[in-house]
Amino acid sequence: MKAPSNSLQFKPLEKDSELGSLYMQLYQSNGSAEILVDTMENTSLLLSVNGADYPVRSCALKTILERARISGNALGKVSKSVLTQILNYCLDVATGDSLIKVADDKVSAVHGGDPSDYAVLEMLPMFQSVKDFLDDEFPGNSFLTANYDHSVVTAIWSLDGQANDLLDTYYQELAANGLSGKVNVTPGLRVTTSDVGVSGANLYPILLNKHGDKIIPLGAPIKTEHSNGVNLDKFEAQLKLLYARFRETIEKHKKMMGIEIRYPKNTMLGVLKHIKAPKKASYEALDQFLALNGEQPCTAYELYLAMSEVIFLIQCEGASGVRIAQLEECIAKAVHVKWSEYDHPGDFKW
Repeated sequence: MKAPSNSLQFKPLEKDSELGSLYMQLYQSNGSAEILVDTMENTSLLLSVNGADYPVRSCALKTILERARISGNALGKVSKSVLTQILNYCLDVATGDSLIKVADDKVSAVHGGDPSDYAVLEMLPMFQSVKDFLDDEFPGNSFLTANYDHSVVTAIWSLDGQANDLLDTYYQELAANGLSGKVNVTPGLRVTTSDVGVSGANLYPILLNKHGDKIIPLGAPIKTEHSNGVNLDKFEAQLKLLYARFRETIEKHKKMMGIEIRYPKNTMLGVLKHIKAPKKASYEALDQFLALNGEQPCTAYELYLAMSEVIFLIQCEGASGVRIAQLEECIAKAVHVKWSEYDHPGDFKW
C-alpha cells in the first residue's frame, strides 16, 4: 500500500510497557498474540499507516532507515522510544510517498513510493517466466529445490539436459589438465529475488556437483534491480543473456585451470581473505583440501573448487537464503583475482 512518507508514525512496542500490555490484550483477543510476542523479542516497533497499526519485521529495518535517510551503529544502541522519536522526526520532513509491504500481518519493507524508487516484480509470474524460458531454451532441465523467508526467495534448476552443449570445452580442458577424475559437475541456475530490498531479481549461472547439494559459482549474476520502472519484460530480456553468460564465465574458469599454484595453503587463505569470505569456514575448507591433496602444487582452479566448499559449510550451519546468495557472489570474485599475488611461502596471518 502507499501512503505519504510524512504521515508514517512509529511507536515503541516494548515488553512490560503500558503500550505493550495494551496491544498484547488486543492481539490475544483475536488469537494472534504470537505475532506481537515475536515483534517484542526483535524490533519492538509498531508502524501506524493509513489509520492502522502494524508490527514491524526485522527485515524492514533496512528500508525504514533508508526512507528516513539515516544510518549509523548508534541507532541500534539507543532505546526503542528514542529510536522511534528519531524516525518520526526524520519522516515528518520527508517528501513523496512510501510503498509499504505487509506480509503475514507485519511490515516487511518501506520502499520509496515512486516507480523509479522501487519497482514491484510479482514473484509468481517471474518464476513462471523462468520455467517457461528454461523449457523452451534448455530442454531437459529439472527443478531441484527452492526456499524462502520474508527476506528472499530462491529456486535452483539443474540444466543437465544441456550439459554437453554448455560444458563441452570445459570438459575438454579438464581432461587436458588431468582434472576429469576430480570434477563431476552439471550446469545449473539459481534465481533469487526479494520484495524487501535485499536482492534484485538475479540469475546466477552455477555448477552443481553430481548430488546437486553443492554449488560452484560460475561468476557474477545477471542482475535486474527493482528500480527505474522495470517490469517482467525487462526481466525476460535478461533471461535471454543466460546462455552467453554461461559461455563467458566458463572461459574464465578454463583460464584458472592453466594457472599453477606452488603454495596452495597461503594462496587459498590469501584469496579467501581478500574476497572477505568468513574466516572459520575458510579454514575448514582449507583443512578439507589439505586432507585430500596435501601441500603439493596444484592449479588455481583446484583451489577455487575447494573454496566453494565455504558455501556448503555455511549452508550446513543453517544460513539464510540471503547469506548463501551473498557467499556465492563473494566466492565468484575469486575468478577475477591475480592468483600470483598470493602464491608465496611463509606463515600466513589472517
